[in-house]
Amino acid sequence: MKPEYRTLDPIGSTGESSENIASLLERPCRADSRTRSIGELARECDVTLRALRFYEGKGLLSPARDGSVRLYGSEDVRRLKLVLRLKRLGFSLIDIRALVDRILAPGSTDHVAVLLVRVEAQVAVLEEQRREVESALATIGAEIRDLRRLIAD
Repeated sequence: MKPEYRTLDPIGSTGESSENIASLLERPCRADSRTRSIGELARECDVTLRALRFYEGKGLLSPARDGSVRLYGSEDVRRLKLVLRLKRLGFSLIDIRALVDRILAPGSTDHVAVLLVRVEAQVAVLEEQRREVESALATIGAEIRDLRRLIAD
């Protein structure tokens, strides 16, 4: 039985989106005063309610509240989309929180340059992980061959 993996990217498995990090940084949030419930945001960004609550607990999201009801505005949507994109690139939630806080900080002038350096460094991390996975797969392949040989004997 194969394990199921659900992409963390709200755009699905194709990896294509018009809302990449650059586009989320280029344009400020629309003057959209509409608020969304947690369910509406979950559907809009293709995440679970549990994930949204988890992100809130980790300080990645801070929705307004009306009593116990969470209300998400356009800036929350943008923030969540940045979180999901950075997660898709393999950043830890701790790194994501620091990056998003810096990226969206009022008056931040070097945020794009800082982000570029971090994303470029992430390439090296992922390349090393790829080498480790390839090595593990080669080792597993050899083990499978040896086990099959034992069965055939």
